[in-house]
Amino acid sequence: MQLIEGTIRSYDWGSRTAIAELTGRPSPTDHPEAEMWFGAHHAAPSMVMSEDVTLDQFIDADPERQLGEGYQSLPFLLKLLAADKALSLQAHPSKAQAETGFAAEDAAGVPLTAYERSYKDDNHKPELVVALTQFDALAGFRSVEKITEILRVLDLPELQSYAGILGSGDAAADIRSLFTTWVTLPQSFMDELLAVVVPRCEFLLDANSAQLSDWIKPSLETVVTLAEQFPGDSGVLCSLLLNRLRLQPGEGLYLDAGQLHAYLGGTAVEIMANSDNVLRSGLTSKHVDVPELMKVLTFEQLEDPSLTANELGIFETPSPDFCLRRMEQGQETTVTGPAIVLSVGNGGVVVTSGHGCRETDLASGGAVWVSNEDQGTRVAVRAEGSLAFIATVGGNE
Repeated sequence: MQLIEGTIRSYDWGSRTAIAELTGRPSPTDHPEAEMWFGAHHAAPSMVMSEDVTLDQFIDADPERQLGEGYQSLPFLLKLLAADKALSLQAHPSKAQAETGFAAEDAAGVPLTAYERSYKDDNHKPELVVALTQFDALAGFRSVEKITEILRVLDLPELQSYAGILGSGDAAADIRSLFTTWVTLPQSFMDELLAVVVPRCEFLLDANSAQLSDWIKPSLETVVTLAEQFPGDSGVLCSLLLNRLRLQPGEGLYLDAGQLHAYLGGTAVEIMANSDNVLRSGLTSKHVDVPELMKVLTFEQLEDPSLTANELGIFETPSPDFCLRRMEQGQETTVTGPAIVLSVGNGGVVVTSGHGCRETDLASGGAVWVSNEDQGTRVAVRAEGSLAFIATVGGNE
């Protein structure tokens, strides 16, 4: 059992207060803090405090002892995420797509750190986010029926030709056609379209707010907010095609390869396969690669990607790479490594080694690495308002 220190990632959508306050540091910070990584990804590995080495180096020194038989690297990556504005409109590749894309960019001589690099590694990136605060997101394409309805409510002549793309009877093909049309519009056309769509959303919210459906109102609000954050961006319009979700603390959202999404705001714990592959179409200052994104997107309607934990606090997903358990005050369990235990809240998350000879009280934002050899490690949440998140390999909770 080893104390590890998370690595801060500063992106322009991050918060200057949320992660700092959660980890007991002064705020506001000089730069936005978007994510705090707990894991062994080469881009930002955690530090093993007692050894003064990174977690990937620590694991590489003896993979079988740390991970168990059959693993050469840690399959998952755990994060704290804090968004003050929208993340990029994005999707992640499948394993096969990542291997192909990574190899192609390597063969072309694109440096791993290059701005225009789309594939940072050769892994897929299914992901689960669990809200710590109210957490807003766009997640997966909504039904053709709902897209048609929201275009009808907007009631703009400029949108009639686009509405005509829908209704062929092949929902995925219709969504693909409409998204492709919007995301590839020349900037002058997009500017003209947003110049009527955004004011129309503002008018409907002001004049007819009480008459708007529960799901339509937040969708129109999102258009207005995104237009303020990213003027002229195609993602403002494309947001109308996506499910608009609001998670409350403790609720989760799972997204698999190829599912278009954008987190809009809030603080959360996120776990994913050990990857940093992101293909973007907009709402960002980072590299946008629409042709590559189109190769990995799935255009099937995603009815409801939200997820709740089972009676043990485990969020069950189909991913073999990770499993995440959320624990509250008064709960305790035995952890089977390899695992990372993260404390969030008021401290009071106590981790005890299997032999009972070492007990660690984790402050908020503190974490420990539990190796494959650290069997019988106990985790107990003893303080009110505290949470423990236990990340393990899928099926190893």
